[in-house]
Amino acid sequence: MKLNASRIKINGIYTDEKGIYPKGRYEVPTAEEDIEFIEIKGRDGELTKKYGYKNIPFPVTFYMHADSFKTAFRKAKPFILGAKTMQVDDDDEVFYKVKSVKINPAENVMKTFGEFEVEFTLDSYMYESDNEPIRVTSRTVIKNDGHKTLPIITAQVSGTGKIYINDQEITIKNVNGSITIDSEMQNAYRKSPTGLIAEKMNKHMIGEFPVLQHGDNVVDFSGNLSVLEIVCNRRWV
Repeated sequence: MKLNASRIKINGIYTDEKGIYPKGRYEVPTAEEDIEFIEIKGRDGELTKKYGYKNIPFPVTFYMHADSFKTAFRKAKPFILGAKTMQVDDDDEVFYKVKSVKINPAENVMKTFGEFEVEFTLDSYMYESDNEPIRVTSRTVIKNDGHKTLPIITAQVSGTGKIYINDQEITIKNVNGSITIDSEMQNAYRKSPTGLIAEKMNKHMIGEFPVLQHGDNVVDFSGNLSVLEIVCNRRWV
């Protein structure tokens, strides 16, 4: 049975809205775990070291119909090369972060038609599209059904307090107002009203940047904290 071609979104826009059509049906493979096996004399088996997950190579062949393929291809390149995120229409609950884009030479056998391959390199994980913050005002259990995540936590503070996530403990010291703890960026900061980083605040944070483990995560706080807003950044391999 012949399957319909998947529609692909780049930066939230379907490529076919730009006259760029994927050729065939595409399924993104699971990222490969980066593992090293080290042989040690006198030890049974091998020592295993895990380094995380590798990038995902994702080649896609596109085709275009136009009065002049060469003109359409030239105008399509900035859109494709500007890819930051990607989604496929049969799994649009998640998106992929695009790390690099390479456009290979086009095959243009007719003036009005041509096709070309794009080599996308994707981040190891697929991320949940619905990433609204969770407001926490008391002890709360946050369920994470994906891989362990690197959350973004914004706390409202009037002095000093502590954030607890399972057995993790983060101290917030001498803050009046808000502080954002960004585990993905490994940075603590305060945002301006426009959403930009206005002030670095790493010196006001004591402890490791938190993670949300797979399964139930117990979140609580104490001291001069009044509310937390947690962007979970749920992700899967």
